[in-house]
Order: sequence, then structure tokens, then C-alpha cells
Amino acid sequence: MQTFLTALLQCSVSMSLVTLAYMAIHPILSKRYTARWRYIVWLVIAAGWMFPFRPRIDLSFLPMQMPDMPVTPVQPITNAIPPMANAGDIVNAPATIPLWWVLAAIWILGVVIVVLYHTLRHGRFMKMVRRWSEPVTDLESLGILDSLKSQIGIKTQVGLNVCQSITSPMLVSLFHPAILLPPVKIAGAELSLILKHELIHFKRHDLCYKALILAATALHWFNPVVYLMAKATAVQCEISCDALVLQGADFHQRKQYGETIIGVVRNGAKLRTALSTNFYGGKKDMKNRIYSIMDTKQKRAGVAIFCIVLIGILTTGATLAAATDKEQANGPESKNVTNYVAIAEENIVETPESKAEAFAVYGQCGLTYNKNTDQLFYNEKLVRYFEDYYPVGDGASVGKSYFNENGTIDVHGVRNLSQLTLNPDGSTDPSGKLIGVEAYSQAEFEARDIEELKNPPMQPTAVESGPELTPDELAKLYSIYEPFGVTYDKKQDCFYYNGKLVRQFVDVLASNGESFSSGKFKGAMRRMGSPDGEIEIEAVRDYTQPDANGYGALIGIEVVE
Repeated sequence: MQTFLTALLQCSVSMSLVTLAYMAIHPILSKRYTARWRYIVWLVIAAGWMFPFRPRIDLSFLPMQMPDMPVTPVQPITNAIPPMANAGDIVNAPATIPLWWVLAAIWILGVVIVVLYHTLRHGRFMKMVRRWSEPVTDLESLGILDSLKSQIGIKTQVGLNVCQSITSPMLVSLFHPAILLPPVKIAGAELSLILKHELIHFKRHDLCYKALILAATALHWFNPVVYLMAKATAVQCEISCDALVLQGADFHQRKQYGETIIGVVRNGAKLRTALSTNFYGGKKDMKNRIYSIMDTKQKRAGVAIFCIVLIGILTTGATLAAATDKEQANGPESKNVTNYVAIAEENIVETPESKAEAFAVYGQCGLTYNKNTDQLFYNEKLVRYFEDYYPVGDGASVGKSYFNENGTIDVHGVRNLSQLTLNPDGSTDPSGKLIGVEAYSQAEFEARDIEELKNPPMQPTAVESGPELTPDELAKLYSIYEPFGVTYDKKQDCFYYNGKLVRQFVDVLASNGESFSSGKFKGAMRRMGSPDGEIEIEAVRDYTQPDANGYGALIGIEVVE
């Protein structure tokens, strides 16, 4: 929902710019381009309001200075996680509702209100129409309708009724279309013009377009510009329809048509619905219609304007989306200054079963493990030393090793680091692809220091990356802990929990579900604190409900005794 609302707000802002720009130049365009193409452009703008998602624009071709992203090895973290506290020590936060949920609820409520309002209004209007309408039985009027349908190319049944509760003609109903006439005497020539106007609305599917615009106003009910767009499109719909009715007409015919409209709508409009054509649109709109009706100048098609507006819709929305993506990418959460990618395999208590499972992957390469004797064999030779490490950045490496003083051969894993595996979460597995196991030469075997093999140097098992954050950025990053009683002092660069200085604060952001002692844990974590602190705490997360970053939902704080 957060992604959708973000896209909706981006669409609302970008389409507001496009709509206001088009409205500003529309008086100029009306003197040069046909009403039909100006109406088509309005429909494209309405579609832009309706569909919020835009393609992303890759701005990587633009020259820019990218800061260095150092990767620094740190001490192993396999034993940095304090024992789990008792369940009674978990401190849950007070009931808080994320801001996005509040905004989503308000937006949904607004949509429901707008949809219900128009649904009830339309239902009441159609109920009134059914009650006060009578089919036209005059053979002359029906003959005019049939003749015009044949002329325009309409084969669908279109009803013709007189409604006592309306004062201007209109086309209603998407599924059972009918033309409604006011209860006034209309001469045959005038009736022909009116019916042709409404039949053109039907031929062009204008009621469907009105439904699209209504949906756009429901989605963007909070933006006043969308109502300006809806009104401008409705006016242009009528003007473009007038232009088709008068195609090829002379000045006298245009004058007659204008007088017909004025005569029919002289009393204004009493009732109408958003899903009907609007023969009368108010005094100002009628003035514009009459001006367009009497305008006999030759005008050009607006293909160029159509293309410009379409490109404007796509580029403004996509650029705004790309700018938002860049801002999010540069935000505190994405810098991961104190985030550690942990692969814990050192100083752990391993069982024969866990070793057998860990070495099973090497079976295809001739390396086998006997869990009964705790011995490793390579091509039936007892292994003295085995290692399989791979780099994770700036000299740091992770992996596994094995030592048996009685072995007769030293071996190592061989990996193709040019074929990195893509994990389901989109990250890359730095271990590459295991392609074999090779034995060291006899000279290398004899040159090895047995004491060093017995006590190998500690292998770094975590890396830290990202530029340093400012105190304000850190305060924003750590603000998520405040509802749980943890506060960050940006001046002293330290944490307090219920007024006590925190010695160590561990937050396992993401986890594959394995324990730290299994040797198979992979995830991400933060470790912060002050050596002079008096309390140790841990964050409690629900990994079944990951957020946009893939981190588990923060649900509480544990005090570690």
C-alpha cells in the first residue's frame, strides 16, 4: 500500500503540472487546432490521472560524482550476540499506528465517500428518470432518430424518451442507452440537430470516458486540480461534439444550431448525473460553446500537441518517480552505516551431524566426512587440513576450515567467483560457484606450520559498508526505536534505554531463521553502544513481516541480563 500511495501522490503532483500547463495554453490552442484533437488530449490527460504508475527513467547516463563506498573488515560477531533474555523481559511498545496506515485509511475513506456519493446520486437520478419518463411515440420524431442512426452508422438500440424532470436533452445509461428530451415542443429541424448531437456522444463512447474521469476524481479526491480537469474535459466534450454535428455547415446553419441550444437550455439544468452527457454546462461554458459554434476558421489536427502532452505525462511522472527513488536510495536507511552482513562460522559448537551437513556439498568433488570418526577424506586419503574461504571485501574473507593432525594430505576448495548466485531477496551470494577440491603439493604440505594450523587466525566474518552519516541522519535512522523506550543522543553518540546508558545494543535486522550457533546463520544486523554503559539490550523483530528493506518488523526490546 505504501508503494501504491507513493505512486499515487507522484502521479497527482505530475498530472497537476500537466493539467495546469494545458489549461493555460488551451485558449491559444483553440484558435489553431480542431476541437476533436483538443478533446482527445484531455482524454489522454484523464487517463494519466487514472493510471498512477509510470516507467522509471534511468538517469545513470547523466554525469555525476559518486562518493567512494569503503568496505572495512571488522571483528567477528559470532559471539557478540548475548544470550536470549527471558520472555518476561520483553518490553513491547505502546500501540502505535504507522503513518502510512493512517494516510491509507484516510485515502480509502475519501474514495469510498466519493464513489458512494456519485453512486447514490446516479441511482436517484435514474429512478427519477424511470418514474417520470415516457417513450416518444411520435412517428416523425422516431423517423428522424432512425434516419440519423443509419447516417452515423449506429445499429444498437437507442431509446428516445420525454422526461418531465429535465430541462435539457441528454444521453444516459451505459448498458441501455436512451436519449432524454425535456417536455417542450421542439421543431423537426431543431430535433434533428439535438438527436444528432446525442447520437454522436453515443458513437464516440463519451459516457465510458465520463466513467473514466469519474474514477480519476475518486482516486485523486484530495487534489482540487482533478476537478478542474474533469470540468474542462466535459466542456471540451460538448464543443467537439458540436463541431462534428456542424461539419460542413454554413454560417446560417451554425446560427440555427446555436439558437436551438440556447432555446432548449434557456431554463438551465435541474437534475443531472456524472454518467450522462451535459447539453447545458452553465452560462460561461455556453458562451464558449456558442463562440466555437460560430467559428468557421479552418484548423489543423493536433497530433503534435497530442505527442507533446503524452511525452510530458510520461516524463514528468517518470522523472518525479526517479527523483523519489534516488532520494530513498540516498536516505539513512539505505546507507547501512552500522549494518553488518553476518555469516557466523567461527567459535561455534559444532556437532557431527552439523559437520556432515556442512561438508555434504563437497561430496561431488571427492571430499567426504565420516561423522562417526570425525575424519575428512579426499579420494580416500585422510585429510590433515582443509580450507574453503572466499573474499567479501577489502581483504576480509569467510568460509570454513578443518584440521586433523594425523592426516596425510592438505586440500582446499576451488570456486569460480565470476559466477555469483543471485539470492531471492535480490542480493548476491559472494561465495560464487564451487567447482572442485584440489590438493596442495607435497612441498606445500611439508612447509606448513602445524601450530598455525592448530590455532588458525580468526577469519573476519562480517563487513561494514557505506559512508559515514551525520548526527542528524543517525538520529533519523535510530528514531524507529523511540516508541520502544530507546533514545539516541546525537551529541554524545550514545543510546539510552529508560534513562540508562546502553553498553551494547544489538538489532538483528534480517535472519534466515538459523541460530547463531548453527554455523548457517545469514542475515543483517546493527551493533551499537558505549563501553561505559550499564545495560545491554536487543531488538525483537518479526521476520515473517518484512518491511520494504527486507527487515523484520520491529515489535519490542529485550533486556539482556
